[in-house]
Amino acid sequence: MSDRYVFKQGEGSADNSSRWKVCFDKQEGRYTAELRFGGVGGASYKLYEISREIFERVGTFEDDDYKSERLIREGGRKLYISIADRNTPGCDEVIDRDYRKLCAWAEIICFKGK
Repeated sequence: MSDRYVFKQGEGSADNSSRWKVCFDKQEGRYTAELRFGGVGGASYKLYEISREIFERVGTFEDDDYKSERLIREGGRKLYISIADRNTPGCDEVIDRDYRKLCAWAEIICFKGK
C-alpha cells in the first residue's frame, strides 16, 4: 500500500488540536485530504478532494501549518463531514457518495450516534 500512496501531514497551531493529512494516489492520479479537529467544545472530521497545486503547497508555510489547513478547507472540494459537539448528537453529511472510494487510504471517522 505504501508504494501506491504519497502522504504529507501536519498539525494546526499550538492553541488547537487540529491535524491535516494529504494523499496522492499514484494509481488513480488523485489528490485527497482529511482534516481532523478535537477540542473541548467538540470534534470534526472532513474529507476533501484537492488539486495538485494544493498538495504541493501544504506543509511549505514556515512555522504555520494552520495555513495548510486553511488552504485545504478553502480550496478543496468537500466529500464527507462528521461533526460532534457537547450539546448535540453527532451528525454526518455525505457530499459525494464515492467518498470511501476516493479516499480509500483514510481511516474514516464517524461521530454519528456517539
